[in-house]
Amino acid sequence: METRFWFTDFKMVDGTNEELLVKGFETTSDPLAFYDENYRLIRVNKAFATLFRLSAHQLVGEYCYKVIYKRDSRCEMCHAGEIFRIGKPQIWEEKRRLPNGRMRYFEVYTSPIQNHRGYTTLAVMHRHDITNQKRNENRWENSARKYRTIVEMAREGIFVLDIEAKVTYANTRFLKMLGYTLEEVKGQSLFDFMSNYALARAKFERTPDGLVDIREMRFEKKEGGHFVAQMSMSSLKDNNGFVGTVGIVTDISHLKGVEAKLRSAKEFNEKIINSITDSLIVIDPETYNIVQANEHFLKRVGLELPHVLTKACYEVMLGRSSPCETYGIKCPVRTTARNRQLAVVERSYRDSQGIERTLEVTTYPLLDSQENVNLVIRLEHDITDRRKMEKTLASRTHELEKTHHQLKTLFEISSHLTAMGSLEELVQYILKTSHRIFPGSESLFFILNTEKDRILSLDGSNPGLTSSLERIKARIEAVGGVKALVNYLNSIEHSKITSAKDLNIPPEIEFISEIYDKWSGLPIMMHQECIGYFLVGSNQSGDYAPEDLHFLHAILSQVGGHIRHLVLLESEINKLRQQVKERTSYGEMVGMSKAMQKVYNLIDLVADSDVTVLISGESGTGKELVAQAIHLKGHRHGGPFVVAHCAGFSPTLLESELFGHEKGAFTGAISRKKGRIERANEGTLFFDEIGDISPATQTLLLRFLENHLFERVGGERGIEADVRVIAATNRNLQHEVQAARFRKDLYYRLNVITVHLPPLRERKEDIPLLTHHFIEKHCLGYGKKIGRIAPEEMQILMDYDWPGNVRQLENALNHAVVLAQGDRIQKKHLPKFVAEGSAMPISSSLAENERQLILRVLNEYKWNKYKAAHHLQISRSTLYSKMHRYNMKPSTETV
Repeated sequence: METRFWFTDFKMVDGTNEELLVKGFETTSDPLAFYDENYRLIRVNKAFATLFRLSAHQLVGEYCYKVIYKRDSRCEMCHAGEIFRIGKPQIWEEKRRLPNGRMRYFEVYTSPIQNHRGYTTLAVMHRHDITNQKRNENRWENSARKYRTIVEMAREGIFVLDIEAKVTYANTRFLKMLGYTLEEVKGQSLFDFMSNYALARAKFERTPDGLVDIREMRFEKKEGGHFVAQMSMSSLKDNNGFVGTVGIVTDISHLKGVEAKLRSAKEFNEKIINSITDSLIVIDPETYNIVQANEHFLKRVGLELPHVLTKACYEVMLGRSSPCETYGIKCPVRTTARNRQLAVVERSYRDSQGIERTLEVTTYPLLDSQENVNLVIRLEHDITDRRKMEKTLASRTHELEKTHHQLKTLFEISSHLTAMGSLEELVQYILKTSHRIFPGSESLFFILNTEKDRILSLDGSNPGLTSSLERIKARIEAVGGVKALVNYLNSIEHSKITSAKDLNIPPEIEFISEIYDKWSGLPIMMHQECIGYFLVGSNQSGDYAPEDLHFLHAILSQVGGHIRHLVLLESEINKLRQQVKERTSYGEMVGMSKAMQKVYNLIDLVADSDVTVLISGESGTGKELVAQAIHLKGHRHGGPFVVAHCAGFSPTLLESELFGHEKGAFTGAISRKKGRIERANEGTLFFDEIGDISPATQTLLLRFLENHLFERVGGERGIEADVRVIAATNRNLQHEVQAARFRKDLYYRLNVITVHLPPLRERKEDIPLLTHHFIEKHCLGYGKKIGRIAPEEMQILMDYDWPGNVRQLENALNHAVVLAQGDRIQKKHLPKFVAEGSAMPISSSLAENERQLILRVLNEYKWNKYKAAHHLQISRSTLYSKMHRYNMKPSTETV
């Protein structure tokens, strides 16, 4: 027997009853618990512990709000507290999420346990799970709400009567029909709202199955008047039998009016159908039999009405023995019967005279009371004349659009002529236009040179043009006809189109018929002088439209003068290029600016001597190319040209690189090594970035420059070397001397002749020449053919300042050549820093533009007022005045 838990003042009958009570307490399926007045759990059964997933040991003696509700204080709405306060049972519903995460509903019963003095000392709490009950109630409420909504939304009136035919419910629609409220009709007899009480009462009889079908009833409205309704009713039954009636009322007043009108119109049915000017028949969709036909249809088929009725439509109209669908023809009657929608098709039929007519056939469905297609009306509208007119208008519209497009094309060509700066660009534009006019055909240009003794190759045009032109030229050359073709073009005096179908084709161009099955040739004239020939050809059947050939002829007449101008212009440009070829480059250097011409002249002056040359300039300007040019131009060009990169070695390693070392001179010197000075004997030694050498190396180099003697590292014997020294630096060596970082005497030894290379931003006129040079260079390396760079992209290159100078420009163009897929470089192919760096904002204010210009120049010359004023071509006093006006200071302004 379990330990007693009852309070001493709680009356029990005997020990046996107590044992039974405890057993029942533990075995009951509902959770039970005893609380004291301090809200401690005194006893819980197994169901209670299982519900909260805690053991009895964890629950007994603990505050209920701690172990169950996870709170630190008593619940605000504590029902158990009410037990101890008023001593009466409490019942409430509780929604709780259990430790397993599921949400459950409980009905909680709490009863007081009093001692013999009447004080409540304990409370017993009994939880009953009502989750399923709550869910059923919710389902019932939702279902009731749903059906109530359906009834209220119904378009028919619905009412419910009790066994005495009194109204217990009516939906909104029925109340609206009568004009009453629910309170006004509730409890009233339904027959009170009908016109003839006695007749309605007599008709109110239930059939054995509980259904009543009253076709028509007349209801009186509250505000006067009436409406005719069709009413259906059904009995309501329960276990005790008949309990009432539910009825549905449909207002058919408008149908009654329509019915009267139809009765009246039936007499004029034949007149109406026959008055329709279109052919009309009514067809039974099940049998395709014609059940009605008007006079216009009978006239079209040339038959009388008796010979048409009850016969299939396909038999009457087409003379067939089976429906159209068996022949793979879509039948509009069948389509309408299936979809219950009208269908519109075009059909061609021969009328009674055998003339083919184009008819617009429209089929309409006629529905029966069950919304099924009972009959199909087939209406035929003759659109033969309309279709002929539409074709004529379409043809004329096409001609107008074509003429408009041709005029637009001529205008575009005229407006683009001035923008086309090269012959290749103009030729490619005309070829694209010709391709739109003659799709699927090849178009070729034969353009005479300025002397009119040969045909230009047009190598800069697109590959398709070049390959086709070269293929035809090869055929001409095979038969020795190049000279004949040139003579033929020189002999043309009038503009005349020649085609493959002509009877008298000039013998000089008969070879074209061997290449193309159809072709047309158009001479390009300027002032009655032929300057070229345009050929369009194809191996497809058919002929070219004359209007297209005349339009192309008009285009060529318009551009003939511009073609001749471009031919002459490019001839002059080629002559000028030939004349200045030697002045646009020197060795590997490219440039024709005044600054570069000074460099070229200075190289010529110093090349034959052995004088030491110092080359200055920013990184990337081409200092090593100048050194190579001096070496190759001088008398030592047969000797070695050795480069010593002074910035690429540590001071110790540089000394070994320049002077060499003996075996064992230092760790790792396993054998004797000749230095670069010794390897450059009888040649030229180029010191690149000489400003970076250490003071110790400067001393050794100074000694060598004085007597051309040196010693290897670790050696004791002097070695003589006949070497010409050329040095280069991107530093200002004079400033380095003043800062004691470079020996003054060494600077004077090196600075015998100075060649200064200007930065690219100071010779931007060389950028186009450099651009074409690098494009050709890298196209050759990658096997590409890029003919040009557009003016817009060239302007981007011109606008950029190129801090990395010529080397940076070459790398940018190498990048562009790699990315370019066609025959030209576009902005998207240039590196991002070039495209974005060139896009400098331009102010609409003249003063702001002036301020930005002055600031940029000052920053470029590190705020040297003398150099900035010289660059701006103004006096220093003017510069100081403008700086004061714009409040420009080095401490506040940045580049």
